[in-house]
Amino acid sequence: MARARGKRLLQEREQKAAQQAARKHAADRRRMMIVAVAAVGLLGVGAAWIFFAPEPPWTTFESLGNDHLATVDQAHIPYNSSPPSSGPHLGNLVAWQEYDQPVPPEAYVHNLEDGGIALTYDCPDGCEDLTAMLRSVLADYEGDNVLMFPYADIVDADGVSRVAAAVAWGRAYYFDDASDPRTEKDLRNFIDSFEGINNHVGA
Repeated sequence: MARARGKRLLQEREQKAAQQAARKHAADRRRMMIVAVAAVGLLGVGAAWIFFAPEPPWTTFESLGNDHLATVDQAHIPYNSSPPSSGPHLGNLVAWQEYDQPVPPEAYVHNLEDGGIALTYDCPDGCEDLTAMLRSVLADYEGDNVLMFPYADIVDADGVSRVAAAVAWGRAYYFDDASDPRTEKDLRNFIDSFEGINNHVGA
């Protein structure tokens, strides 16, 4: 009788252990499913963000290289953006400051190669609000690679005349006034994204 009872207890323990193991296995499978579903969800969110994320407000242009010129008026290939954002240029930099007169692209493009940003505007009849905003931005980036000057004939990639453009190596952010607060925000984002990047060949 005692042997039968002992056998029954042993069977009950084995059955209980098997049930516990089955419950643990089921719990482990549930956890794995939750992790898998969460991972797939995160991947889906990431893919959706990439797919539906708005395009940056600036334009990218193909690099025209880093050839050096001996003089400003030396013949060279035409630039592919207005204002120019890459291509042939002099071997020296212009000072990082505001200029009252246009700076030739052959002079300032080297600044872009060195990680600079050119703030340009074309408003012969005056645009005090816009230039005041540009000066404010320039002042906030004092000591960084940013310069400002007027530039005639600012034209975007669609051939539309624009009032202003911030130019980095191979990129330009075009805008027309300072009334929309997003303009200054996008301008500062543009500078933060590209100022200080070394664009020399092999960099």
